Amino acid sequence: MTSTERPTGVSLRPRPALRSMAGRYGLVVLLALVFVAFASLWDYPATFRSTENLQQVLRSQAIPAILALAIILPLVCGQFDLTVGSVAGISAITVAGAIADHHKSLAFAVVVALGIGLAIGLVNGLLIAYVGVNSLIATLGVGIAVSGLVEWYADGRSILIDTASGLARTGSGSWFGVPSLVYFVAGFALVFYYGLQHTPLGRHLHSIGSNATAAHLVGVDVRRLTLLAFVMSALTSAVAGVLYLGSIGSASASGGGIPLTLPALVAAFLGATTIKPGRFNVLGTLVAVYLLAFALSGLSLNGVESWVQNVVTGTGLVMAVTLSTLTARERRPG
Repeated sequence: MTSTERPTGVSLRPRPALRSMAGRYGLVVLLALVFVAFASLWDYPATFRSTENLQQVLRSQAIPAILALAIILPLVCGQFDLTVGSVAGISAITVAGAIADHHKSLAFAVVVALGIGLAIGLVNGLLIAYVGVNSLIATLGVGIAVSGLVEWYADGRSILIDTASGLARTGSGSWFGVPSLVYFVAGFALVFYYGLQHTPLGRHLHSIGSNATAAHLVGVDVRRLTLLAFVMSALTSAVAGVLYLGSIGSASASGGGIPLTLPALVAAFLGATTIKPGRFNVLGTLVAVYLLAFALSGLSLNGVESWVQNVVTGTGLVMAVTLSTLTARERRPG
């Protein structure tokens, strides 16, 4: 056998199993590397790995994590929901206004906020599933309109709530040394994971996202389930808005909209490149949320200017959509 010949059956290509492992857990490994780098190799490692900083990152990313989970519901069935940040914003301003301006109980305020979220979800779902409006256009327009209503009501104010109230204690407190908001993230994650992976509803939503026409032909009620996905997304976003109000103690016109929607969208698409590559999934979404969070926290501690956050987020969105598209294309047969 000459030096240029290779033994029969030997391939220089990566083994399929190794490629699969790299695709499934590459983002998890990257999260670990980012954490180790900032915790040991860069400036201020002790501050980065301190309990205070870890708790701050977990607390500050709880609302983006819940909104990212909310946004994957329409994404799973092939639609976009760009209203999650706006719904969270109007939910927060509704609760704050009902309590501070109109002296209503917290329970009443939360019910009203959830009702508004439900109404927005119905509008989105009806426009997209039954009228046939493009989801990007419909939800962008509804989101802008909702943000306008918030701006009108707030009228330039920051509406404060009592920092000693139960909502404020829940939003900013800790249970057993862990920020209380983390338990809400875990609760939503468990419910969404089980619902999307182990129930007929989840399987039907995935089938709609894969091929809505084929799903309809086998008896799936595509329009009704698409409507349901938007309603669940809006209700989840409304809950996130209530918790957001509790965490910061005030609501204003600047507290929602695109600044909350964009990170959720980035996390959802980036999460679709890991754990279950090519599919929007709960665990991958959470990995993406905290990868971005710890990266931005480390950069901030090391003196990187705040505008870098927008660069990282925007670049992350483009890379996430690109990787998600390439991964999904690779998974298609033929």
